Amino acid sequence: MEDHEIPQNVDQFTAAGGASLGGNGIQPLMHRPISTTNPISSLDRQALSWTRINSSGCLPPRRSGAASVVVKGRLYMFGGYGGGTGRLDDFYSFSFDTNTWEEVKVLSAEKPGCRENNGVVIGDSSRVYLFGGYNGNSWLNDLWMFDIDTQRWTCIQESSDPNPPADNAALGNLSVVNRQPNTGTSGSVPSRRFGYVSVVHNNKFVLFGGFDGSRWLNDMYEFDFKTKTWREIHTRGQLPSVRSCPAWAKDETHVYIQGGYDGVERKADFFACDLSTYTWIEMPSRGTPPSPRYFHSCCLYGDKMYTYGGYSGSERLADMYAYDFETNVWSEVDCTNGDCPSGRSSLVAQVYGNCLYIFGGYNGLTVLNDFYKFRLKPVSVPPPSLVNDLQRLINHPELTDVTFLVEGREIHANRAILAVRSEYFRILLFNGGMRESIQSQESAVANAGPGYRAPIELKDVSFAVFSKVMEYLYTDSVANITLDLGIPLLIMSERFMLDRLKGLCEDSLRRDLNVENVIGIFIASHRHNATGLKDIALDYILRNLNDPCIIQGLSELKSEPDLLVEIITRNSTILASPQQNMPHQSTSGPFGNSSEWSGTRR
Repeated sequence: MEDHEIPQNVDQFTAAGGASLGGNGIQPLMHRPISTTNPISSLDRQALSWTRINSSGCLPPRRSGAASVVVKGRLYMFGGYGGGTGRLDDFYSFSFDTNTWEEVKVLSAEKPGCRENNGVVIGDSSRVYLFGGYNGNSWLNDLWMFDIDTQRWTCIQESSDPNPPADNAALGNLSVVNRQPNTGTSGSVPSRRFGYVSVVHNNKFVLFGGFDGSRWLNDMYEFDFKTKTWREIHTRGQLPSVRSCPAWAKDETHVYIQGGYDGVERKADFFACDLSTYTWIEMPSRGTPPSPRYFHSCCLYGDKMYTYGGYSGSERLADMYAYDFETNVWSEVDCTNGDCPSGRSSLVAQVYGNCLYIFGGYNGLTVLNDFYKFRLKPVSVPPPSLVNDLQRLINHPELTDVTFLVEGREIHANRAILAVRSEYFRILLFNGGMRESIQSQESAVANAGPGYRAPIELKDVSFAVFSKVMEYLYTDSVANITLDLGIPLLIMSERFMLDRLKGLCEDSLRRDLNVENVIGIFIASHRHNATGLKDIALDYILRNLNDPCIIQGLSELKSEPDLLVEIITRNSTILASPQQNMPHQSTSGPFGNSSEWSGTRR
């Protein structure tokens, strides 16, 4: 039996450790694919290379299976397997700015015990979380939080292991492990395990899969930090099969897992889980995907996910692959340039800036503590920030120079931005030819001081709708257009001469069409020259002309006889042209020969 197929001697198995990257340090940059399928210039090829890092400070000892996370410009690394020194409970950090390692000073009396094959994930800007792992004798399911600002560990949940070993060397700090199990939490607590996937999302710690000492798992749990409650998740979609030690990464909405081991075979499949609904899908994988493996790492950078290294069952790997989320294509990355690391599994791997950093791992012969970086892009170009910067100006009283009064509430804005974005506001704010501008000058308070501008009162618009107008003027987009806001916002977009906003409203409203609201939307689109939306609404009405809601709603058209005539004309054309790809309407409907619908008599 090979040394990574869970032999009876667990030490042989865990000598290679296993820590997957939790997706931290993601840089949301868009760039050209870096793969062998795309042409790369000689200059780029020189830049996309490995460099061995000669760091200063206190270099961590050799290890595999350590947990790691990037927070506030530092790489934090906890525990792992040190080979002859056993499992570790030390804690180090590396400063990317100063290129220096140092041991983290922990001010709390309690801390996690020795362990490997566990994950550490970032919860917010200063808190990291650590769950479970393997300490050399037992699999664990304790949950810890380290506050980077206070430098203190807090035990959220102790391990439920009923038989904690008494060997101090194996356990490290016994002040936690030797207590009677008292989780301080409630709900369905996940079993002890290592080699799992863990992320923090929406103030919840989320756990998937792993190995509990006898079983490979694909269960899923969440821990709510607010209520301190565990809950087993009933997932949807294409749940991955049981496995431990896959590579994983997380973005703002999904967690991605690739590969792993189920006790029989190594995996090469690739899944994504929507963390808002816990719905899994198997990702389409065209091109050249990675070979089956586990104990490897992956990271997100730009519009791609990169995998590196791992164990194939016969060798430790040093290859790299990129998955392009735009094309769903895998491609092998040329990572043979520069001072290349040896093949390895159970390594620490994190992205910072434009580089992938790897530390330690197991190369099949020895546990390592060498340190490398690989440029994923020749130059680190920060992501665009213009829209976010402009968004910060919305309703900012200190950085604005005009105030509107809407439903008794003030909204602050910038005259120049509004003027270049809307002809309506240019005339209002600079030409003085509109009533609101004249009123603002007349209402200025004499003793308010030079430069004082009284608020401009806007009537016939709600605060919620005008706030959406401001959002559009500053960002060129608008989010969450509800049905209640859609029609009023459409009306205001015409008033303020904002054609793109009007189109966005039309597109949003047509998605919400149903038999109950289509007549109202049809009338509004006619009155405010939303021709595209009007045509879609008319088609919808004709397709559902016999629906009771539509028949009842037609009475609303008494005030718009032209629309009624348009419906009758179009319907007659359809009835006379059976070749048209429209459902046949019964002649007993509202416009059939025997129609006595009162709306036709005025």
